[in-house]
Amino acid sequence: MTRKKRTNGKFVIALDGKTASADPRENLARLARAARDSLSFGAELPFEAESWTIRQETANSRAATLRFTARADIAGRVSHDRMAEPFATFLKSIIRLRETVRPGGPQRHLALVDAARYLYLQLERRGYDPARLETVDFQRAEMAAVREAEEAATRKSKETGKRRRRTLWTPFLVGQNLLRLATVVRDQHLSAASIDYAPRTLPPDYEELRTEQAPDADRLPSRAALDALPRIANEVQDPSDVCMMRTIALLHCAPWRVGELLSLPADCEVLVTPEGRPATFEDLESGEPVRYGLRYKPEKSPDGTPDTKWIPTAAIPLVRRALEDLRKHSAGSREIAAYMEQNPDRAWLPERFREQERLSIDDVAAILERSRNAAYDWLNANGIPIRRQHVITRELEQSLSSNRHSFKAREKGLNERVLTLLAKQAPAEIEVDNLKGMVGVGDVHRWLRNKRVEVHEESVSRDDLERRILEMNRLTTDFEWKLSECLFLFPKLFFWRERPFRSVVALLNNDQLRFFMTGEKDAQAEGRRKYGIFKRMGFTEPDGTDIHITSHMFRRWLATLALQREMSAEQVRIWLGHEHVRGQGPYDGRTPVELAEEARQAIRSGMAKGAVAEIAAAKEPRDRDAFLESVVAAVHITPYGMCVRDWTFSPCVRHGACVACEKHAIEKGQPAHRAEIARSLRENQILLDRAMAQAEEGQDGADKHAWHLYREVAVLEATLRVHDDPSIADGTLHQLDVAAVLAEAEREVQE
Repeated sequence: MTRKKRTNGKFVIALDGKTASADPRENLARLARAARDSLSFGAELPFEAESWTIRQETANSRAATLRFTARADIAGRVSHDRMAEPFATFLKSIIRLRETVRPGGPQRHLALVDAARYLYLQLERRGYDPARLETVDFQRAEMAAVREAEEAATRKSKETGKRRRRTLWTPFLVGQNLLRLATVVRDQHLSAASIDYAPRTLPPDYEELRTEQAPDADRLPSRAALDALPRIANEVQDPSDVCMMRTIALLHCAPWRVGELLSLPADCEVLVTPEGRPATFEDLESGEPVRYGLRYKPEKSPDGTPDTKWIPTAAIPLVRRALEDLRKHSAGSREIAAYMEQNPDRAWLPERFREQERLSIDDVAAILERSRNAAYDWLNANGIPIRRQHVITRELEQSLSSNRHSFKAREKGLNERVLTLLAKQAPAEIEVDNLKGMVGVGDVHRWLRNKRVEVHEESVSRDDLERRILEMNRLTTDFEWKLSECLFLFPKLFFWRERPFRSVVALLNNDQLRFFMTGEKDAQAEGRRKYGIFKRMGFTEPDGTDIHITSHMFRRWLATLALQREMSAEQVRIWLGHEHVRGQGPYDGRTPVELAEEARQAIRSGMAKGAVAEIAAAKEPRDRDAFLESVVAAVHITPYGMCVRDWTFSPCVRHGACVACEKHAIEKGQPAHRAEIARSLRENQILLDRAMAQAEEGQDGADKHAWHLYREVAVLEATLRVHDDPSIADGTLHQLDVAAVLAEAEREVQE
């Protein structure tokens, strides 16, 4: 399914281009004034800052950071430096005025910034001046994005050993966002040149997505990963590794979303009796029946009301150990956050530095817990002015004047000359380096010591230092508890092989967790960033390849371990979504119970494929019938196949939308069912085309509608592949692993 529609270049900001002047620089200044006067993203938005933290007020509100940084390829490594002016103001103005006209989620702004980075590099030799933009700059920026995507695909092919695949989305989206920028430049007359740019990158081809790679049905960790994890959990000693392993344990003791877990408060434990009365830890430890849960904020809760995630009894010791270790290692960060909450406009510094107006370089090094050279580098990188070694002019004059008649003639002449110079130009302070030329002696420090003049060492303003540290901290949260009450609060650099920067604290995020498990893809990365925990601890697959896992894989495994003592095997599979029943029969007038017996008989005879058939085959004959009776209790006919949901226990939440339901099964090769699937696929492709066009135009909710249709199309295509697979005998009952199909489709889109 190929996308043929392109954006038409319509892109509106809150500024009328018809009133623009003929002077591009005057129009750029006009654009910046309008943006600074805008209230989009809030009146307190730090317009001049290197990054903006923005959010959309939705049920799943998450903050996003727009970083106005450049991308520069230096010796094969990507550096991120602050965008130079006036380009940075040009980009910020467009984003803020765009939000004024059509408020929306941060993802579209992130995509615009990413495209602008390619355009930024084209202006390197023209002072990064948007007034000097030309059409060819947009074309070259688009080609740079295409080349980067091609190189990334080739690199990935070499790393994985799989054949190279075309990147579907990135170059196309860069081209579309470059078109939006070109539209603003043209309509607002921001460049002296005439801008006539149209993207050349073709839209994504969903036929390629459908046919190039089969879905990965392995959604569980490998046996090697399962064997390695408990050993790693008991072997790690480094505090950051311990915290990561405890995080993984907590993540999989209940069906969390990652964001829900990482926002837990430190005081999160809830204990109640089965009747709902408050209970104590003494009750829990004495063996009394107690419900144990963790208080959290559901991501999908529109009003943000906290809820309780109840933990299976078998998992309680694992959870309590994890909480104990996490609290111990995050206690210091919570104290630091509490200090900054109680003292607005003050950053946390060690107590001995809090009342000093000036801080020496050694003081800064102590605060950073780094060397003097590292302190210099940090101060320069963060734009904090350093007052160089200096003397107080008044003190120098007093020293030279107090005994001016007692010196030797040569020394007396030098003193008089210095006093004369000071009288002509007498700043309150004189840097020692400047004094060298004024005095004309070989060792000015020795000369000053002989004169008993104090040399004031290099220093910085404590206010300047605290201001920068405050900018690096984000003390507001998306939930009702304060940052100082959060469990997963750690100092900056805590999870890298460097001394943590205690004054800056932040919540653990999903990227850090992913790096811990899989390592950094960048071949130039060093130390902890290069290898995941499995490789660092020496664990590999039996064939020597790296262990690859995701949090979703471990969620299923650890949840199973936690629940094994609470439910029967059949109930556990249902709770985890592993009971994919593959029952199907022909359409006739038989009852659901009779059709279910047909499906069970097909499983017994080997004419079925899927997890249930495999589990049934592995069971003892005396247990097999009971198992099949519990998971295939009733069957209902649908236009595409059959449904194995037992409606006597609960209604169907997907009634009428059977094709992408995990409870739906098909009979391979059934002509009527295949024809209905093909017809539905064509209709959904048409609807998806329309939804994609609406999403490109920025219509509210269109992106979510397009994603829903894309999921439906992915499952329909997978169903057709089963019908057309010659290796599967006609009449075989087959139930798709819908979650695996959707996960593969989502991964392909993200890549």
